[in-house]
Amino acid sequence: MSSSLIPIADLTERDLSRWRELSARALEPNPFFEPEFVLAGARHLDPGVGLLVVAGPSGDWLACLPVSSITRWKRLPVGAVAAWRHLYGFLGTPLVADGDTEAVLSELVDYALEGGPRQRILVLDWISADGPLGPAIASVVDGRPGRPLRYEQFERALLERRPDGDYLEETLRPHHRREFRRQARRLGEELGAPIETRDVTDDPALVERFMELEAAGWKGRRGTAFAQQPEHAAFFRELCDSFRSAGRLQMLALSAGDTVAALKCNLLSGDEVFGFKIAFDESLSRFSPGVQLEVAMVTEFHDRMPHARMDSCAAPDNEMINRLWPDRRPLVSYAIPAASATGWASARGVEAAFQLHNRLRRAS
Repeated sequence: MSSSLIPIADLTERDLSRWRELSARALEPNPFFEPEFVLAGARHLDPGVGLLVVAGPSGDWLACLPVSSITRWKRLPVGAVAAWRHLYGFLGTPLVADGDTEAVLSELVDYALEGGPRQRILVLDWISADGPLGPAIASVVDGRPGRPLRYEQFERALLERRPDGDYLEETLRPHHRREFRRQARRLGEELGAPIETRDVTDDPALVERFMELEAAGWKGRRGTAFAQQPEHAAFFRELCDSFRSAGRLQMLALSAGDTVAALKCNLLSGDEVFGFKIAFDESLSRFSPGVQLEVAMVTEFHDRMPHARMDSCAAPDNEMINRLWPDRRPLVSYAIPAASATGWASARGVEAAFQLHNRLRRAS
């Protein structure tokens, strides 16, 4: 095996082909580390991203991890190479091919800390802990010298396919389900046509409509909507175009006639669906169109999609989605020190800083 750090700007067509091949056969899917996502992000949001790559004897890629080098991490003056996770990245699991997984992951970590970037800490954020890679990553981290730190662990809502489509029966009481149906009827009456859920993936105009709805809502008031930041809007357009061309975009509309009440953008990767973004018409908020679409998404997933799981990509404290979706995905984050005195000192400093942070949070 051999390792390298490739700046995005230096990628060749052969590199892109190997990256896509690895994405297609990865043990665990992660659309946020695939070319269609990373290239759009690097072009419009962060040109400093690079790829940590482990290659086999024939040159095929065995592992890939988008990373950035930083001089401060969590407000600490600690040099680190960090798995690339920006505002729109919701999973940090590396792309790894099936095979000698632990050996490949060890090579990746060793190169990051001792061979390539030579930073004091490798940061792996938001690693899926329940898939085939979770135990392998934990084993590699625990086998490192120094004091690797698990500094963050949480769960977020997930749908696991089951034989019967009884997901909501597990999470919602009968009167709540009746209330959602009543709201859907009232929304249809308000808009003058029955409510339906439509797949509008093939209509690029709905990407623009998505950004309009988002900008007209609470994200617009906060100044964080795609449309309010030209680079972010360009990122979203390119992302949707790239995933649509690859056949891995899903845009769903909750609509009545020609009126769109809510839109949901999903990314498809392997046997999983990832709920990327949702927007709704806040002038209709008394009918909860966003929640209505999330409820419809459960049926859409079970009845019309072949995938095994759907990751909500929601914050762990999102009460609405936690209330609707019965299953959970555990995620863990690691800070791994280099095998040196400075690496150990960095790890001790990080651990002390997080202990202080947690004490202050509990006291507040």
